[in-house]
Amino acid sequence: MKKKDYLSSKKHIAEHSKWERRGFLKTLGIAGAGAISFGNNSLSVLNSNFLTNALTGAPSDRSLVLIRLKGGNDGLNTIVPLYDFNTYVNKRPNIHIPKSNLIKLNDNYAIPNHMSNLESLWKDGKMKVVNGVGYENSNGSHFKSSDIWASATNNTDISTGWLGRYYDEKYLDYLTNPPEKPIAIQIGSRGNLIFNGDKTTYAFAVSSPERLKKVAENGTLFDTNNLPDCTHGDQIEFLRRISNATFNYASVIHNAYDESEDFNQYDAENNLDTQLSLVSRLIKGGLGSKIYMVSLGGFDTHGSQPEKHQKLLTTLSNSVKVFYDDLRYYGLDQKVLSLTFSEFGRRVAENGSEGTDHGTAAPVMLLGPALRGNGFVGDHPSLSDLNKRGNLKYTLDFRSIYTTILTDWLCGDKNFINKAMLGNEYSLLGLGINCNDEIINYDDIIPYHAAIYGSTKVELNLRINRDHHIKIYIYDILGRNHGLIYDNILRRGTHTFPLSINSKIKLTSGQYFYNINVLGGKDLNKSFVVR
Repeated sequence: MKKKDYLSSKKHIAEHSKWERRGFLKTLGIAGAGAISFGNNSLSVLNSNFLTNALTGAPSDRSLVLIRLKGGNDGLNTIVPLYDFNTYVNKRPNIHIPKSNLIKLNDNYAIPNHMSNLESLWKDGKMKVVNGVGYENSNGSHFKSSDIWASATNNTDISTGWLGRYYDEKYLDYLTNPPEKPIAIQIGSRGNLIFNGDKTTYAFAVSSPERLKKVAENGTLFDTNNLPDCTHGDQIEFLRRISNATFNYASVIHNAYDESEDFNQYDAENNLDTQLSLVSRLIKGGLGSKIYMVSLGGFDTHGSQPEKHQKLLTTLSNSVKVFYDDLRYYGLDQKVLSLTFSEFGRRVAENGSEGTDHGTAAPVMLLGPALRGNGFVGDHPSLSDLNKRGNLKYTLDFRSIYTTILTDWLCGDKNFINKAMLGNEYSLLGLGINCNDEIINYDDIIPYHAAIYGSTKVELNLRINRDHHIKIYIYDILGRNHGLIYDNILRRGTHTFPLSINSKIKLTSGQYFYNINVLGGKDLNKSFVVR
């Protein structure tokens, strides 16, 4: 068979059919996959494992955003190897990225100029790349490789995920006594093995951002009263009580969504933008979930790769940039670490259809200011010393990334992490993150605030201990809002805001209240009088 015919081959079609069907089948069962019908929406929230348990109780409000690049992202056209550029070009005469279209990150690596929105993150020390990520005896099947990345093992007898196993230990009574807030939120899939525990799944999962938005806007509950007094009624009650775990979460998701607001820079036509905007609103609204998972499909680029891949990477870089701009505006970007991953990379050599076939190792990108600097971690595989199938030889086990994230970012219990990794030890990577970093005490952000009276005016004087997003409103004694006088990041130090004489607000004589909204913390209020 010629390579150019692979896309239409029975083997390729069957592989994709199986791959997608597996995800569909996960939504069908209540007990097995935790799928619930919510109007026209299918939700999944009940599979359990060790990772999700430990993280919810971690002593911080940090979040991890997993960005799945579905289909097998071509790492060599994402992080371009300048150190061996001639070999790269010779292997890819028709699909390589010319130097004139590259943005240099350092002497050894570059990104295509259609990823230019990541350049600012790199320059600002908010991006790191882990080279050569993979595992021994890489599997080229979408289905099996996705499961290996999710379960952290190539043992087909293991049906739990690395995050699921972690949470299994922490929430031994999860089914009967679930936590008040969802441990994980997943968008764009019907339940990923990552979150599967021994008896349940720990992710509140929706198949599309539109469905999550409906849940966020219209949280609801099932009624477990007034059911028939018979076996059938008992069965209905049981199913509804299980379902209520989802809808209780739907309710708290709704509340968090309602407590936050949209950031107007997202592109409504961009599906990844839509997903990340929802994630941001839930974070800003104080949902408290530790894990969010979004996905971007289309990376199985066997043919016409230059056009397809450029569009995908443009989408990815644009969406990530807006996401962190959004979080930074609200003073929350330090709390959110993002990680891109794909089931495998692509082969070094292009195929006969101006594409690339299933490969092995690929880079993993980490994003966020918590990284404290840019850089590359690990050795890049040789472009010449390949395996028998012409694939890169991995240089870093993907489970080292999981172990590092659990240990240094999510501050997980060492025993739980060990079980999540099935008893195997993996080296910690120097990513710049540290579990011992300062944990924000919101109640102490503004230790002092008061109305100060002058001969002709009243001013608000406050002291803030760290850079943080605050809003300041003025209300009268009847609770009527007289306007917003500040809405932005306020830098550490002492500040004064005019209350009675303000370019935005003109107050008549009377008694008023100022309200200081500390994003993530409690509102601060005091009365003042305008004479």
